[in-house]
Parts: sequence; C-alpha cells; structure tokens
Amino acid sequence: MPLIEVDNVSKVYKARSGPRMLLARGGFINLFHRRRENVVALRDISFTVERGEALGIIGANGSGKSTLLKLLAGVTLPSEGRVEVSGRVASLLELGAGFHPLLTGRENIYLNARILGVGRAQIERVFDRIVEFSGIEEFLDNPVNTYSSGMFVRLGFAVAVHTDPDIFLVDEVLSVGDEEFQRKCRTRIGELREQDKTIVFVSHDLSIINTLCNRVVLLSKGKMISRGTPRDTIDFYLRQIGRDIGIHTFSQGSVEAIFCHGRISVFHNKREVSAANGFRMKFQCMGQWQESVTADWIVEERGPDFCRARGRMSRLPVALIWDMRIEGGQLKWNIAIECEHEVELPVVTGDLYWPPSFSHWQYGEKSGNFPNILPGDLNWTNVVQPEPRCWETAALPQEGSLLPPALISMETDSPHIMLSWTNSDYVAGSRVLLALIQMPETAATFRAGRHELMTLAVDLGRTREQMAFRMEKILERVKEKSITAGPLTARFDTGRVLLTYGGKDLTTFLHFYTSMLIGNLWNDSMNLQWHPHKLDGDTLLISGDSRRFPFTQHWEIRPADGAVGIRIMLEVREPMEVAEYHASVVLRPEYSHWETPHESGPYPEFERGQEDWRHANRVYAVGKYAKASSGSLPTVVLNVTTDDVPFRMTAINTGYHENGRVLQALRTSEAGLLHFDKGTHLYFDGNISVEPGETRTDSVA
Repeated sequence: MPLIEVDNVSKVYKARSGPRMLLARGGFINLFHRRRENVVALRDISFTVERGEALGIIGANGSGKSTLLKLLAGVTLPSEGRVEVSGRVASLLELGAGFHPLLTGRENIYLNARILGVGRAQIERVFDRIVEFSGIEEFLDNPVNTYSSGMFVRLGFAVAVHTDPDIFLVDEVLSVGDEEFQRKCRTRIGELREQDKTIVFVSHDLSIINTLCNRVVLLSKGKMISRGTPRDTIDFYLRQIGRDIGIHTFSQGSVEAIFCHGRISVFHNKREVSAANGFRMKFQCMGQWQESVTADWIVEERGPDFCRARGRMSRLPVALIWDMRIEGGQLKWNIAIECEHEVELPVVTGDLYWPPSFSHWQYGEKSGNFPNILPGDLNWTNVVQPEPRCWETAALPQEGSLLPPALISMETDSPHIMLSWTNSDYVAGSRVLLALIQMPETAATFRAGRHELMTLAVDLGRTREQMAFRMEKILERVKEKSITAGPLTARFDTGRVLLTYGGKDLTTFLHFYTSMLIGNLWNDSMNLQWHPHKLDGDTLLISGDSRRFPFTQHWEIRPADGAVGIRIMLEVREPMEVAEYHASVVLRPEYSHWETPHESGPYPEFERGQEDWRHANRVYAVGKYAKASSGSLPTVVLNVTTDDVPFRMTAINTGYHENGRVLQALRTSEAGLLHFDKGTHLYFDGNISVEPGETRTDSVA
C-alpha cells in the first residue's frame, strides 16, 4: 500500500483583493479597484509514492513545487481532490520553519522535535548526533535569530533526519550550505533510503535529483509531466529552460517537439529522438560562425501542434523565421531569413543532431553503418559523400532500440543546398545531418528582405520493416538504371553516372557529367529535365531537355570490353553557339596522380577556403585519354574513342568542400564560338575503364 496518494488534486489561491495604495500603478483608480481573478497553482495532479521510494519534483520557479510539498505536509489543503499520507512526516519546507527566533539552538531542537511528533526521551537519545551533524556546536546556546541562513538549514535538516520519520519532505535544502554539508546531506538521504524511508524533495540541482531519486515528476505551470526514468524527465525539462517568451511545446499524436530559443528537441512516445543539441542552425559570416541559439527569440504564434518563432541574431543584421508544425507523424520545419540590409553568408547550415544509438544510414540510393565515435575523435568526419539533389535520407536505430526510424526529406528552391551525414567529435557524441547551403562567391550576398531557405520534414511514423521495404524498392530502381562490365558498375542518376568497382565507390560529388558554357552560363547535365530511361538489350538509353536553351542530350550507356561506354548526341532545335563544353568524371580525393598523353604529375593538396576549380596540367594539346591513380584504389581512365571531335584532356582539383579529383575531356573552339546548326551532333563518344593492377605507393608531392 502506498504511503502517499494524491488523487486529482488542484490548488487555487484567491487573488488578494481590497483597496490599493495610491502610489501603485494605476493611481487613484486602484483605490476602489478589486482583483477578482484566481491563481491556479496546481491542477489535476495524481500520483502515488510507495514505501522506500525517493521521488524528486522539479520545475521552473512558480510551477507549483512548493505548493505540492505543503499539501503533502498538511500545511495547506487542496481546493479539489484528495491527499492521503500514512505515517510520521518530517518536513523542511521553508527556512527556519518551526524555529522560535528568540530561543537558543538547543531549545529549538526540542521545540522542533515536538512539532514533528517526537518525544523528549527519543530526542535525548539522538541529541548528540543532531548537534554533530549540524556542525554548530559552538553556537548551540545562542538565539537562532543570530544564526546565518546556512546555520538555520543545518539545524533544521539535522533535527528532521534524526527523528526517525516514515516520510521525509524537503524543499531545496540541498542547495544551501557548503560542499561538506551538502555531501553529508546526500549521505544521510542515502541512509534513509536504505532504511526503507520514503523521501520526497524539491530541488533545482538536477544532478542530485538524478542520483538520489527512483522517480522524477516535472511540474509545468501547475500540471504534472512524467517521462518514465529520472534521466528522461530531467532531459525533457532541460530542453525547455529559458524565458517563456522564447519557448513552446507542441505535439500531435505520438510526436512532440519543444522549441527553446533557437533549438528544437523532438520526442516520440515521450522518448527523446534528437540528441541533446537538438535541431539548430548556424551561419558563417566574415570567417566566424554564428549559431541560432545565440539569437534573441520570440514565439510569435503558438498552438497545440504548431509554433512560429522569430530570432534576431545579435551580431548579424539577420532575423531567423521558423515555422514548425507537427502533422501526420511528421515535424515540418520551414526556415527563412530576413535581412535588414545586404549581408554575405557564404555558408548556412541546418544541423540535426541525433544520438549515437542511431547506427545505420540510408542516403538516396546508398546505405551503410555509422562508424563508432571514439574518444580520440577530435574532429567531425563525413559519413557519406554529399550528393546534389539528394534530398531524402534516413537514420535507423540499432536493433532492440525503442527509438523509431527517422526519414528526413527536404524541399528547397536553392541549387546550392545538400544533405550531408557526419559524425561529430567525441564531446558532442552525435550523428549530425547537415542541411548545408554552400554559396558560391558570386551568390553569397543576401539582399535586404525575406529569403526562403528550405523546409525539412522529419517523419517518425515508419517502422523498421517499412524502411527495409523502402530500401528494397530503391535498390530495384538502382538496378534498373545500372550497367555492369565485370566488377565495374555504372549507375545513371539524374544527369550523372556513378561508378563503383567491386562495390566500392570510385566517383564522388558530380561523378561523370557534362556541361556546356552558353552565354556565360554553365549548363550542367544534372539540371536537364530527364525523361524515363529505356533499355535496348544491354544499353541504357535516356534523354534530357534543357529548360533554358534549345537542345536535348541523348545518352547511351553500355558495357564495352570491361569498360563502360558512353555516347552522347546533341539534338539542337535552333542554331546556337557554345563557348566550350566538356565531359568530366569526378573521382574520390584518394586519387593522388594524373596523366595525359602529354604530361603527368601529382594532384595538388586541397587548400582550405579554395572555392574555384583549378587545373593541374599545363599542356592543353588534343589527346585521347586522361587517367588518375591512387595507392588504394584502381586506376581510372577516361578515354575518347572518336576522331570526329577533338578533345583536350585535362586534370583538375575541385574546390575544398567538393573534395574531388577530376578527369576532363574539354572541347574548345579554335577561334570564336562553337556553332551548332539545327540537327543532331556528336557531343562525346568514349568510355571509362579501370586498371585494377596499377595502384601507386608514393604520395602527393
């Protein structure tokens, strides 16, 4: 049978009424004005506490913690509901409660013990222990009105814990006194627990609550919130500490979110799905990072399942505008910024932190396991190479976890944004999904006004089985668009060809792609409008239309004697002129050396901050091949197999963030522009081959 039963308890205090002073706000009117509204301190509180249980009560100031403790102590009565307490109760609710200020410490020990229902003979037996515990022996015969606040609490706590109570009620006593006294308090409470005493105490010291309590309840504006384990309840509370003007909790069904001053924490079935850092943003401006949690936030609109907040960055002329809503098992997070005047923001990220219990990732048409985060990991590391226009990804928890799979998708009009999975350093200890906006130098300036950046949707309503079925369907689509030549596989994906050898990626970022320079604008093959693919025997046929210029590219991808053959025809609907064009393959950064028919050399090191792509070769004579070699990967060769179109074979380093090595077949005009009449023209005819036996053992010079 529980020692404490609280059943649907509410406590309402009547607001103080009566005439006001003329000096108060409102002046003479207050002389006759009476307040009639009531203050609801607690509403519909229900719980039980068993013998030997330690219950912690936490919450912000004014949430009703002390009121609840007073109800348990019998100091006040509930307005509604029932409170049943069985056994002797020792309570320490307020500083000096039960002490007479004019009596000495010695006299107050006996007085306070009698108030707690303990006879003189019993207190005599433990008197010396009380004095020793309190540590105020030299002041014992002084009046307590000469005591400091710490001495008050020491003596009151010492009496309460030595009166052999069945139930011990404490309000914030463990935060008073020096470290030695606090240590003695914690030890004594531990002893009471071992003696099967029931303890209920309020504290803002969450570490003590977590250490000493079997169960924790959170009070928020008079309502009780329970999250299972003490750690879960404390974490839930920590996510919403701050000024109320910048905090809102909203939910629908099993999904719940807390917005708190530039950070979103997400819960599913009352378990936190996000990591401690939650979902947040950061900006790079003038070489420094600014984070959303440093902004001055106001919740402008709030409802049971939505929240709209504005945060003014303290060091930037930028306001963040977040629209957050939960519907259909998804958190939808729309992100916009509002600039007071022009400002350069070369990098903007949305950072979604996930706990390390998420062990598996799915990214577009790839999947894999997250590496373990080890104590020696001091930097963040990429888990999978980011892909343009890969705007759907997933994280799956380890087997047996109670967390749900998370499917994250993004909508944006920006061509400069990518999703990227990383592992944080050991201190943060998280999987991080970056929604990364990497602006080129020419587009890094945001003009005054509002700019819509992206909408992220986090779907927590799918089972592991549904996610596995989804991945099977993705792999089926991958196989449909793949060409295999021995261990070499080429997969078409929206204007790019991704190459793997023996299941290992050879290409990265843009992979094999094409681009045409028309009117000072580069037209990449990824931006063409691609039609459904067709298979003609073992040849993949696919066509893509330009949205801006009058041309269509027709690609044929086929196996060709251990290589992947690629033939591209250009269908021109109106005569047009092109400055130059190319077909390129972007390889992984492990490739360290390049070679053309005219020269060879090492790829240079990537330079931090470098945004431009830079040629490594110096001779641009016409040739038929360019190759790249590595100490750990097979050599890749880009071959031209036609004499009808002259190509200059080059080697290039991408920018620092793209982190790729490039082999390029470049066609330039001998004089002026390349002119294409209406009709069909050969754009490129060649193949990509692999030489598995030729790997390098030397390093980049």
